[in-house]
Amino acid sequence: MKRKVMAGMLTFAMLGMSLGGFQTPQVQAAEDLGRVGVHVSAKEGGYDETLPDLHFKKADATKTSGYVKVYPEEKRQTFLGVGGAMTESAAYNLQKLSKEKQEEVYEAYFGENGAKYSVLRSTIGSADFSTRSYSYNDTEEPDPELKNFSIEKDWDYIIPAVKKAQSYRSDIKFFAAPWAPPAWMKKSGVRRGQTGTAGINFVDNSVKPEYYESYANYLVKYIQEYEKAGIDVYSLSMQNEAQNNPKWEAATWSTDAVIDFVGNHLGPALERNNLDPQLLIWDWDKGNDPMHHDGFIDFNTKVLSNEKARKYIDGIAFHWYAGDVWHEIQGVPMWSKDFYSLDTVKEKFPDIHLYATEACQEKGAWFGSFDPADRYIYDILNDFEHGTETWIDWNLVLDREGGPTQGVVNKCHAPVMLDENNNVCYQPSYYILKQISRTVQPGTVSIKTTTDTDIVKTAVMDDEGMVSVMLGNITDSEKKVTVIDDDRSVDVTLKPHSLTTVKYDSDYQPDGDIDETLPDVAVKPIAATASSYEKNPIYNYQAVSAIDDSMKTRWASDWTNQEDITFELSSRATVSGIQLYFENGHDALYDIQVSDDGKNFKTVKTVMIEEMKSPQVTVRFNPVKARYVRFQGIQRNDKYGYSIYDAKVLVKQ
Repeated sequence: MKRKVMAGMLTFAMLGMSLGGFQTPQVQAAEDLGRVGVHVSAKEGGYDETLPDLHFKKADATKTSGYVKVYPEEKRQTFLGVGGAMTESAAYNLQKLSKEKQEEVYEAYFGENGAKYSVLRSTIGSADFSTRSYSYNDTEEPDPELKNFSIEKDWDYIIPAVKKAQSYRSDIKFFAAPWAPPAWMKKSGVRRGQTGTAGINFVDNSVKPEYYESYANYLVKYIQEYEKAGIDVYSLSMQNEAQNNPKWEAATWSTDAVIDFVGNHLGPALERNNLDPQLLIWDWDKGNDPMHHDGFIDFNTKVLSNEKARKYIDGIAFHWYAGDVWHEIQGVPMWSKDFYSLDTVKEKFPDIHLYATEACQEKGAWFGSFDPADRYIYDILNDFEHGTETWIDWNLVLDREGGPTQGVVNKCHAPVMLDENNNVCYQPSYYILKQISRTVQPGTVSIKTTTDTDIVKTAVMDDEGMVSVMLGNITDSEKKVTVIDDDRSVDVTLKPHSLTTVKYDSDYQPDGDIDETLPDVAVKPIAATASSYEKNPIYNYQAVSAIDDSMKTRWASDWTNQEDITFELSSRATVSGIQLYFENGHDALYDIQVSDDGKNFKTVKTVMIEEMKSPQVTVRFNPVKARYVRFQGIQRNDKYGYSIYDAKVLVKQ
């Protein structure tokens, strides 16, 4: 593999932690072939822990066991990211909290310091995790022209909550799925299913064919009304759990019915109204047993083989659940391991998207337990290994009992739960999802890995060539594994019941001889440029004011988050840090970046909100060759802009 020079040491941005802090200067060993960041979420020893950097060495060609091999050149699917569901129950629980606590939870899920969720799912009408049962057209008599259509009830909880999430992340992708149409559209005459055992149909819960056109228009109206509310529907599922018949809201669909509805009604209705959401089918489990009727493979193969329906379908949605009569009687949760189903259908239809749209640990709240965290590790990493492009958890927030639910007892776990006093309690599963989500951001790409071990693994590359290898150990024993990339390897120890992520530059090349024993010297930059400066008729707040050796002048930015100032040295040097004397902004979230040409920058350090306690800040990082050093604002900690009196670059001399 051809390797290019890395202009600066990588940032371990995951979970808000910087990769490697400033350490006692030392000369790197001759075999050091690059630093490796390590972050761990474990049952014992810390849910959110950054460990000291590891170092690549020359790979042992005789190593034949205990390895994970990484192939950065073999790229696979591009990710949309990770997310959760804003059900009415989740939104209701959030609304119960104080404004301060609400902000905390939204930040934890969607903010720069949190999980950075990029995907959100919700229900079209009520589901089991709602506070009441409703559709958008509940009438005593059929209303095929939908004269009484209204999403008013969604304004009570769901829409305000989704819009609040958007305020933290404006590019969030919104997925929507119906559990059931209005009761008058169904043969049963009720929105709910009729049995407690998934897959056993005592009542026909299908939609009446004479209302297919009305139902297509119903879904179109939903999208249009949400657009008016400022929420673009990125993806529309035709039906949640298309062949399931539980006690809560449901509608069952045969393959012939799906082909007819999508090909002759829903697809054309979307087309007529110039709507183009990602249209998904199935939205149930990966299983192919009799409990799943047609099953994942046969259902999707038959529907996608019909050209008329296929032209409107973008992807297959699926869940992690499984079930049999024995587990149902025992009240024990069960999960699908049928990952081969994804490969089988993807091989037949390579352009179809695979989206994991729902998962939660059932049969109780599992409050404080690490069991759900183990399940997330196992399922998410395996889904990603089998072509999945996004992974969406179920309820974002539930109460201590795993609810509320309406009309049925179906308590479940959530990554964030509220105790009896409405205190926010982050479960171990939250930290697993946070670690994965911060790694699998939109635009990252899955890359090939192989292993001869029983650990769960997957690898991701970002657009800067940074590779993150996620390693899951869900056993009771410590595991040791060697990660191999081309001719480099690094030994990693995996704690029991843990997710470990190692992050490194795939294109690393030693950046010349850097003697880390040399002292740091504070050097005045020769020039400074900034993204903005505050206009003032009396004072000069331009970038040059930060390098004029005067504490009476300063650079002051506009009052927005994404502002920056770049400092230029007289020549390329071994840079190891920067000294900044702030007037305002020292306690903000920001990156320190370096560059050789002033155009292509690499982040070498991320400073978290309130990490720096004093306006006089020294930010140190691993020494790197560079000519330009940039302060890149991410999120202010108050309403004002960034303001710097003086700046010096630390150089090894």
